[in-house]
Amino acid sequence: MEEKQTLICDRCKVEMVPAETKFTYLGTSIQHKVPRCPECGQVYIPEDLVLSKMKQLEGTLEEK
Repeated sequence: MEEKQTLICDRCKVEMVPAETKFTYLGTSIQHKVPRCPECGQVYIPEDLVLSKMKQLEGTLEEK
């Protein structure tokens, strides 16, 4: 059984909740559900997202 990971916002000290978030890089946007603070809006970007979708997008845009 996998444990649920609880992330706490360092600024507000409240639990972060999954929220659809828009990321923009070099004029191109993607949306992805990531943990976000319901009070200040700070997001946590998981390593797997950085190494997959964001890296792929970066490579595609830099080729242009």
